[in-house]
Amino acid sequence: MATLTILLTQPPYASQQASDGIEFALASTNYGHECNVVFSGKGILQLLANQQPVERKNQLKQARVLPFYDIEPVYVCQASLAALNLSVTDLGIDEDDITLLDAPALHQLLAHSEHTVTF
Repeated sequence: MATLTILLTQPPYASQQASDGIEFALASTNYGHECNVVFSGKGILQLLANQQPVERKNQLKQARVLPFYDIEPVYVCQASLAALNLSVTDLGIDEDDITLLDAPALHQLLAHSEHTVTF
């Protein structure tokens, strides 16, 4: 099947797009697709620890199940993390499950994907 890269660029809870992106990634594995998930830009905010949303699905809880769907590692854009003044320790995902991508590594990942979908 196809190799997909899902770029999650939207902040949590501002719209339905952030949740839709993770759900799309999870669903794609049910159809046999290999899926990479990259949190970039304000999408990194979906991974912040100690989220307590009101009347919405907790984005962090959704992101934590990615490895159970064979979506691992979870990719995080290094430049976006720095731009948001955050570090890996600010995120609510185990550091062992995260791979930081610099610009060349991100470009290489995208080049090796058959399809890229941005949320």
